[in-house]
Amino acid sequence: MTTTLITALDAIPAEQVPAAIARLAARAMQQALQGDVATPDETLTVEQAAKLLHVTRRFVWNHARELGATRVSERKIVLSRRRLTRWLEARR
Repeated sequence: MTTTLITALDAIPAEQVPAAIARLAARAMQQALQGDVATPDETLTVEQAAKLLHVTRRFVWNHARELGATRVSERKIVLSRRRLTRWLEARR
């Protein structure tokens, strides 16, 4: 099957190659976005976020803005698991 696909790509006229590349790129982006949406995000409490990050609750409160926390009330914030995971990956 791979040989058939490569043969089909080779058969694209030169003037249509840019359009074919754009279409394939759009398709890949759409699949990537759908994959991201397919995994629902989870809202975490300060305690859960601290456990996930292996830090103290105080650290989470002190870095709430940097971690993308959402203030629910004066004494309560929630955090996105997806955003915390990205934050962790950026620090590695």
